[in-house]
Amino acid sequence: MSGAAPDLSVVVVSHGHEAMLPRCLGSLAPALDGLSAEMLVIDNLPSGGAAAALAGLPARVVGNAVPLGFAANVNRGAAATTGRHLLFLNPDTEHRAGRIAEALDFLAARPRIGLLGCTLLEEDGSPQQSFRRFPSPAVPIARGLGADRWPWRPAWYRRAMMVGQAGEEPFPVDWIFGAFLLMRRADFERVGGMDEGYRLYYEDIDLAWRLRRLGLATWVHPGLRFLHAHQRASAKRPFSRAWRWHVAGALRYFARTAGRRPDPEA
Repeated sequence: MSGAAPDLSVVVVSHGHEAMLPRCLGSLAPALDGLSAEMLVIDNLPSGGAAAALAGLPARVVGNAVPLGFAANVNRGAAATTGRHLLFLNPDTEHRAGRIAEALDFLAARPRIGLLGCTLLEEDGSPQQSFRRFPSPAVPIARGLGADRWPWRPAWYRRAMMVGQAGEEPFPVDWIFGAFLLMRRADFERVGGMDEGYRLYYEDIDLAWRLRRLGLATWVHPGLRFLHAHQRASAKRPFSRAWRWHVAGALRYFARTAGRRPDPEA
């Protein structure tokens, strides 16, 4: 690439998501209004068809010779782009409202915010619970026992899940779903990118935890809204490969943090 770096690099990792890519990237024009941006898709399957699926869309496609973990793909995408800001976006998302330029203005005025999320929506338009407090080991155990379906949920669990704490104005959280991660490239490089020891799951929590250690907070910008067709594959198929990756991610995260909140607090 030549010339000035664009305002934003959008990085999407596809692992057999060819059918979703045109809707995801095709929805971004209103979100990118007022910005110079580049879009990169990493095709994680050697036999993938991302390039064919994106014919006619202004996106570059890079293929992997062998499948990599999500964190490794994110790091590869960051290294292959030049934007001053990075947006890591899931292929199962579609823009619904808001401009990323406004979110970047918000970020520019607050140097102690290192990571910004949006409102993620269910397919019926209701908000997903896509932001939470840093978990203790009790949280994944409770979720594994079906806590989200219990007729009552303990107060400690509701606090951990930040139930009912969304607002109309931007608000601070501990971590956000990796479906939408917006940040300065400088902060991504300062924190060392994502930890490639995670194959899938918990790398988003780990990223927010390590940013907080650097004094950089995570917030949600609710005016920016994206549909997210959240699959929760690991919950639907216990002992599947996705489930094993989820358990491995949890073990790695708790080995690093011991369930403690990071210090210093941002």
